[in-house]
Amino acid sequence: MGSRAQEAPDNMTPEKKKERIAQLRAELKELQAVPRSDWHAGFEALLRIDMHRYGSRVRIETEKILGEEPPRADYLVLKGEAGLEMEDEIFRVFRMHNIIEYKNPHDNLNERTLRKACGYANFYIAAAEHEGDVPPGEVTISIFRAAKNAQLFREMEARGRLERGTAPGIYRVLGLSDLPWQIVVTGELEGPEYAAYRALTDCAREQDVGQVISRSAGEADYAMRQHYRVLLDLIAKKNPDVVERIRRDRDMAVTWMDIFKDDIDKKISMAEAVKEQETKAFAIRRIMENLKLPAEQAMEVLEIPEKQRSMYAGLINK
Repeated sequence: MGSRAQEAPDNMTPEKKKERIAQLRAELKELQAVPRSDWHAGFEALLRIDMHRYGSRVRIETEKILGEEPPRADYLVLKGEAGLEMEDEIFRVFRMHNIIEYKNPHDNLNERTLRKACGYANFYIAAAEHEGDVPPGEVTISIFRAAKNAQLFREMEARGRLERGTAPGIYRVLGLSDLPWQIVVTGELEGPEYAAYRALTDCAREQDVGQVISRSAGEADYAMRQHYRVLLDLIAKKNPDVVERIRRDRDMAVTWMDIFKDDIDKKISMAEAVKEQETKAFAIRRIMENLKLPAEQAMEVLEIPEKQRSMYAGLINK
């Protein structure tokens, strides 16, 4: 361990103690991290695409530990400005602290799920380091899922605990908490702006997938291109037949190749680098054999940089 880890707590200043506690919490979070499903990776990419327009005014935290110990919320979306208005209807309910639970198409959505989400929000408020740091009036809860549990929705509507929101696919949860709370059924969302949410399933429609590909066309921002790659890769994995039909269209195929161009170029560059290394290793061996020189002198003849010589020594000894 480093000297910081060995320093006795009694000898630490208050500032160093706080720093060490933060470090240990980060290590604990890493050790306790639950592997993310590919569905969650796709939803996170989509969430970051939609939040990108707000820049540093909105921050997303994943697997957010809500206190000293678990539970964790899937995502915590934090507004940096109190007056920031979210454009999309699915985010209009958002305040300063917004807890999101994402359920993939095969996860359960039942009353237990709802009560757990409610518990997450209450725990997050109660576990704030200083009282009032997270005002209850600034916290919202959202659950995203591709399809609704029809029986659960009927029962909740009958008890007055669910009402339709201001747009198709948005439902307000009532009576379980005093916090603003919505369930977003992504398969019911309407409009081209929600095509990616509808496509994040294993029964995506060709039109929705095509709109996602078109939306990614010409995206110049590197981070956004990375998010689109994650999203489109997942959609292709879950809907191979749909994607294959779309890619038969020449324009769509060009767009698809463009968004994955960086990955393709990187693989080509890596292949070219390997080929160059193999060529130089072969040349080093020939010089060693023909001139009867040791490896170090052969590499000097070829002007191999010092920092690369150990790597080439490994290659010529294979």
